[in-house]
Amino acid sequence: MDKPRSGTKAPPSDRRVRKTKAILRQSLSQLLMQKSLKDITVSELAELADVNRGTFYLHYKDIYDLFEQMESDIYEHFKNILEKQKKIQIKWYPLLLDIFRYIHDNAETIRAILQTPESTVLSRIIEQNRPQGRDEWVQLLGDKSEPACEYYYSFIVSGCVAVIRRWLTEGMAESPESVAAFTERMMVSCIRGLS
Repeated sequence: MDKPRSGTKAPPSDRRVRKTKAILRQSLSQLLMQKSLKDITVSELAELADVNRGTFYLHYKDIYDLFEQMESDIYEHFKNILEKQKKIQIKWYPLLLDIFRYIHDNAETIRAILQTPESTVLSRIIEQNRPQGRDEWVQLLGDKSEPACEYYYSFIVSGCVAVIRRWLTEGMAESPESVAAFTERMMVSCIRGLS
């Protein structure tokens, strides 16, 4: 089968699959705001999404498979944002702005995932992006000893996670630009205060 040429529209079946998956993900996000992952059934998810169970099983093995794929998508987006910034000298505001814009645009899903105890996405993002080797630590935090850097990294990342959670919980009243700016100020202040 020939691939569509660049600039041509995706076949209708591809669009339908993407739309169905998006509806299933949105429906799971809604259910996660009401109950535990372990308590959600394929039947109630399919009913909320207005698809039949067979359609669900065309795309996912079970509810956990759908949840894991949602987490993987979030992880890949964060990874791409961070890798893009690593290619150039890390500048905090553009990095934070990309992160907060992504969170803003995907708030319902991210809020649902973060409040789910089974979620591992945050710890994966934090651990996979931990600086490796002296050069990365110097780029991130300046010329400090590596053992101390581990503590600073944990402190700064925990603060950023707390800001994200609070922003989501409070309904994201501030713009991504505003949250990125004051998060950057806090991070820079903390890094400058390192002794």
